[in-house]
Parts: sequence; C-alpha cells; structure tokens
Amino acid sequence: MIKRLILSAVMFAVLLVTSVSAQIIYGQPASGSIRVVYTDWSLEEEGGKTTLSQLAVPVNAFVPMGENLEARFYIANASNDLDERGTAYSLSGLSDTRIMFNHSFNDDRFLAGLGINLPVGKKSLSLEEEWIVIDYLSDNYLSFPMRRFGEGFGVSLLLGAATMIGEAHCGAGLMYQYNGTYEPYDGYDKYNPGDLLSFNVGTEITRNNLTLTGDLAFTFYTADKVEGAKVLQQGNQVDFRLNSYYDNEMYSISAGIRYLLRGEQTNYDPATESELQKLKSYGNEFAIDGTVSWFPVKNWYIAPSLEYRTIAANEKGFDNSKILGYGGAIGRSLGEKLNLDIGIMLYTGDADGGIIDLTGYRITGGIVSAF
Repeated sequence: MIKRLILSAVMFAVLLVTSVSAQIIYGQPASGSIRVVYTDWSLEEEGGKTTLSQLAVPVNAFVPMGENLEARFYIANASNDLDERGTAYSLSGLSDTRIMFNHSFNDDRFLAGLGINLPVGKKSLSLEEEWIVIDYLSDNYLSFPMRRFGEGFGVSLLLGAATMIGEAHCGAGLMYQYNGTYEPYDGYDKYNPGDLLSFNVGTEITRNNLTLTGDLAFTFYTADKVEGAKVLQQGNQVDFRLNSYYDNEMYSISAGIRYLLRGEQTNYDPATESELQKLKSYGNEFAIDGTVSWFPVKNWYIAPSLEYRTIAANEKGFDNSKILGYGGAIGRSLGEKLNLDIGIMLYTGDADGGIIDLTGYRITGGIVSAF
C-alpha cells in the first residue's frame, strides 16, 4: 500500500513537470483565457469495467509589465468521478497557482525567468477515497488536462539564449526547479519530491509559408524524500520534438512528432538510504499528431485533427499501450479581441498488451480575450 502511494506521488510529480519555454513578444496586449474541458475514459478488462471522468476549468492570463518584461498566470479547478467495478470514488479541488515572470535582454537574445508555485491547491487527500483517483489519473496511457492538485511551495529559475545560424533561429535554455515539502495524503509523512535540472536546445527555420521547429530536452532528477530520507529517484529523461506548420489565406496545416526516452527509477531503503532496486517503471513514448485548419468564411475556422500515441512496456510487467484520437474543433472570432471555440476528440486503444480495452472522449469549449 505504502509503495503504491509513493509511486502515485512520483508519477504525479513527473506529470506536473511542464516544459518551460518563454519568448517576449513585443507589443502583445494583456490577455486571458478560460476553458471548460470534460474528459471521460472507460477501461474494460476481464475483471470488470472502470470509468473515470473529469470536468476541468483551467484559467490562463498574460500581463505585459514593462519593456521586455511579462508575467504569466495559471490556476485550474477539476472534479473527478471514478467508478471502479461498481465502487464509486470522487476527488475535487483547486490546483496550485503558477506564476512565471520573464525578462529579455539585448534585443531578445537572452532571457531570464522566475517561476513560483503557490501551494493553494488541494492536499492531504484521504486514503479511503481520494488517493485511488490520483492513482488512475497518474496512468500515462490516459490523458487528462488536470492531474495536479496541491503540492508544496516551488521555485524555478530559467536562463536562455538565442542567435541566428544561417537561416535558422537557434536557442538554448537551462532550468532548475526546486520542489518543496508537503503532505500528499491525510496522516501520511511529509513528502519532498526531488528537484530537477533541465537543459534544452531548439531551432526554427521558416521558408515562404512553411515553418519547421525542432527541440531536444534533457531532464535530471534528485531523489525524492520522506521525512528527510531517500525513497526513490526518478529516471532521467530525453524528450525530442519535431513540428511543422504551413499557412496560407485559406487553410493551415500543423504536424508534430515526439519521442520521450525514460531512464531507470532507483528505489531506496529509507532506513539506510541504500539502493534496493533499479527498474524502468515507465516505458518510452512515441506520439504523432496533425491538424488542418480551414477558414471557409471570414472569422470562422474548422480544424479536424488526428493523433496517435504508443507507450512501450516497462520493467515492472506492464506491457505496451497504444491510443488513437480523432476529432476536431470549430471556432469564431468576435472582433479583434475575442475568440470562441468548441471541439471534440474521440479515443480508442488498449493498454498492457491488449489486456485493457480503452475508449474515451473529450469535449472542450473556451474563450480567449485580449484587453
């Protein structure tokens, strides 16, 4: 039981690590967005059927604060309902608040960023009901817009640089993220997720209406601790992304490929902090996606999309998974400062080498406003 709680917390910590990128855009006005996202997954296997649904409302804001200085803000709320073979569980609450300040220097050739995680989200989850919802949310073959609720106070520091090499815009960045201690479950010992160090390089080439971008990120983790003693260390990661974008007056096409390589996780004996086991707990991932946006009349767009993701087997006995998603969105601009959209994606696939049949869907709606 304790081991599952720790692994859930670790996977949860991995999922909340988002790629940090920043670029000062001169003259961009203040803006905000609010979305409503309903996601539903069904998992069927020989022992019965499990369903998990989530209603999430993420809020984002962008505020220019002066010459070459900006702030970005994020908070979300979500309610989750789980039915595990006839037994119902639920989990609702706020996420932490994340704020990022970015400042560029020397004609946008250098960038410095400061991120703060304010621990206002729901923590100290009940072991009787809420932890099992987190356990399902952390399954990497399921996709949810909000898997993170409350954590400890956190700080991230970002340094970046950019230059031109021939026709290519090239950049590199270094980020350190400190994660503070918090109580993940009611009555459980204080948990301190490991800090992380991430280094990334990227390039962008534009010719006529076609833009190609490539990014490569390396992420390294320190050990997670319970009451000051090491319990495990997440495996290092290598994340490669290649994207393309073509645009003209009538339509645009975007496509992307991603490959995520995960290293071995190290488990420790908390009494002696000696290594107990090294296993690849999470398999490598490959994903491909594409979207065509068509503009049939002024201020309207229609955007069908397709995505496919595979996750390799891990070393704990869980076999490979594969998920296909298809759907689209429709949107409208109401003047220069207001945009509305609504969309739906349908999912099908299987996990653990076909033992678990997966079906799901996601309905989204949102509004973006500039001020």
